[in-house]
Amino acid sequence: MQAETTSPMQNRRAFLKRVALGLAAAGASALTLGAATQQEGKANGLPGPGSIFEPRPRDLRRHWWERLSRFRLR
Repeated sequence: MQAETTSPMQNRRAFLKRVALGLAAAGASALTLGAATQQEGKANGLPGPGSIFEPRPRDLRRHWWERLSRFRLR
């Protein structure tokens, strides 16, 4: 009888171990693919500093000021 009660626990532990390893592998592959796509984007000559698509510093300041001003104390 005791063997029956320990068997499901070992199966559950084995299952959870496999799930954890699978999630770790999926996370590692996602990080690897993300790093590869970032390097590809830089190699393609995407717009850098001075591009018309880059926000100006004063626009960024204004954006964050408006966003953070909602949290002021009243």
